[in-house]
Amino acid sequence: MAKSSDPLSAARSIIEETGVNLFLTGKAGTGKTTFLRRLSGATSKRHVILAPTGVAAINAGGSTIHSFFQLPFSPFIPGKGFGDEKKVLRISKQKLKLINTLDLIIIDEISMVRPDLLDAIDHTLRKLRNPLRPFGGIQLLLIGDLRQLAPVAQEDEWNLLKPYYDSPYFFESHALREAGFLMVELTKVFRQSDPVFLDILNRIRDNRADSSTLRALNSRAAIKVSAAEESSYVRLTTHNYRANAINADRLEHLRSPERVFNAVVEGDFPESAYPAEATLRLKKGARVIFIKNDPGPTKEYYNGLLGDIVEIRDNNEVVVRPIGDERKNDITVGFVEWERTRYTLDDNGEIKEEPEGVFRQIPLRLAWAITIHKSQGLTFDRAIVDAAHSFAPGQTYVALSRCRSLDGLVLDSPLPPHAIMTDPAVNSFIASQARMEGSEEELDSFRDSYFNQLLFELLDFRQIDTALDSVFRAATAALNAFPAYLDSLAGVRARFERDVKGVMYRLFNFLGTRLPERADPEVSAAIYAKIRGGASYFTPYLQELMQAIDNMPEDVDNKALKKRLATARTLLEDLLLTRLYLFRHFSSAQFDPKEYLRLKTEALLKFADGSGKPSARASASAGGRVAGARTKISVAATAKPHATADVEHPRLYRRLTEWRRSKADGKPLYTVLHTSTIVDICRRLPTNRKAMLEVFGMGRVRYDSYGEELLSIVADYLSEQE
Repeated sequence: MAKSSDPLSAARSIIEETGVNLFLTGKAGTGKTTFLRRLSGATSKRHVILAPTGVAAINAGGSTIHSFFQLPFSPFIPGKGFGDEKKVLRISKQKLKLINTLDLIIIDEISMVRPDLLDAIDHTLRKLRNPLRPFGGIQLLLIGDLRQLAPVAQEDEWNLLKPYYDSPYFFESHALREAGFLMVELTKVFRQSDPVFLDILNRIRDNRADSSTLRALNSRAAIKVSAAEESSYVRLTTHNYRANAINADRLEHLRSPERVFNAVVEGDFPESAYPAEATLRLKKGARVIFIKNDPGPTKEYYNGLLGDIVEIRDNNEVVVRPIGDERKNDITVGFVEWERTRYTLDDNGEIKEEPEGVFRQIPLRLAWAITIHKSQGLTFDRAIVDAAHSFAPGQTYVALSRCRSLDGLVLDSPLPPHAIMTDPAVNSFIASQARMEGSEEELDSFRDSYFNQLLFELLDFRQIDTALDSVFRAATAALNAFPAYLDSLAGVRARFERDVKGVMYRLFNFLGTRLPERADPEVSAAIYAKIRGGASYFTPYLQELMQAIDNMPEDVDNKALKKRLATARTLLEDLLLTRLYLFRHFSSAQFDPKEYLRLKTEALLKFADGSGKPSARASASAGGRVAGARTKISVAATAKPHATADVEHPRLYRRLTEWRRSKADGKPLYTVLHTSTIVDICRRLPTNRKAMLEVFGMGRVRYDSYGEELLSIVADYLSEQE
């Protein structure tokens, strides 16, 4: 089997041409962030970028997982939820519309994501999209390095979760295991080129560090750095308090006056997501590090560039002289902006990022010392590493891998063996997880699976069947005043069960036996002909079902039952209109995965207002641009909402319901008259007190309140018929 020499190309092909979930990993400095940025700008799939923390989300140019899905921060217990189900589904209309049109979710820094959070995402997406498929059928791209940042699991939270998960890492997610995923590992390191140093880093990362590895590393503890030389080094520490103490001490000893820069915060920007110090104290001569890439056209500085402050101007500008950089020119920097964004849809239905909050500050941080955690993603030519007190798996590896070379590394003190920690759960996962080989044969197999997956999705009516069942049960409870309509709906449902679902399973059997031979031109032609024939065959049945839903009576006495019926009806209408739109195209055109995704998104945007309510509900047809021409999907003429076989005099029925609404004056309608009573009045056409008292549900009390008015309405109606 010929292997691909480029794992990046394999990863791109998996995302662009298949529906397989992908875990993209690799050592520090292998280009994971670069891949994310390039893919996001180039992919045709509708996607969002999410991250577990506010800072990580801002760095990735996306949103946090919790804010996007409106999830609480408490643990998600499989089978039990968060304890308050309402919190899980507090989704805006526009967010729901956005989620329903997604093809891909990208999660950066996946190593920090706990498995219960992935299961919470799955739980939410199944409720909002497709309950039959993991993550609602959306593809996942998970990016990160399990040898670096680990998930945070407080003891009390982990005590709740450990009965359900073997470890706190994302790969323990029940939904992800059900969905399955591939792993592509980037192996080419761009940050370091020294083979000796790379070998040391690889041994530490892979838990293969032996005594010779420690000796080679600890030889760097014998290096003595003079006070003059130390000015060109950054010190990496394990704990915040150590870094803060060093920086505060060094700043205090500078004799120049101190300037304080207070951040300006606008909109929704929580303190936990601040990308820089809210109160930044600087002096001339201070060692600083840039914490943002230059947003201007000149690109004078980058995230991780070290320098010394040579001037602080009255106009809130700071002049920095770079250290260890080939550019010698001083850099002048003022306040810059970080945006906290949220995803929205524009008028054309395209996904866009909209500012939710803005944070303005000088993009600098004191940098005589930096915590290892905050050094994540940075690169240094010279660093003094204080990692002897490492307390988390991967912490020592992160610190050492920030350096470009062994020559630029100095250890503050020798590393004891216990400072090099890896998590056994991560070791086991990495050892057992199959890598994506990247051969064309392998990719072709995944492409075929993707084709089959989307084709079966097009022809699968199980979700529509579930929605129809919900409508039928809700209608049975809410529309007992309309038995003839319920009988009609039951007939439509029976025909759907027999003539749609039955044929669907036979079609699945045919495709299941033929699709493996799709490379044969004759078999391929037979498959495409069967798809076109199936789309044409199923269309009239969906139109009949759509007409039955359009003809549904809307007068329901009970408010809760009315809401339940409306919700079920809306979901079914969305599914029907979308499927009719797709069948209109594929009854004459050859099935293609990219065209299918495009048309499905187009249909969802066209027929839904964000709450799932079809904008075309009241129209006789729904139109869309297919293959460059305006076409129409007939859903049959919409009948008057009350003109069912149960109502013998529709005009009188409408007058009586309008009268009831005015009498109720905002109160529940049944407090005036039940719908079944109005239906019986239309059947009996009573003209006197005795006849009116024989009407179902009337009674003497109700007659005393409304009887004379009702007789008058009936009399007026009858006089118009003469």
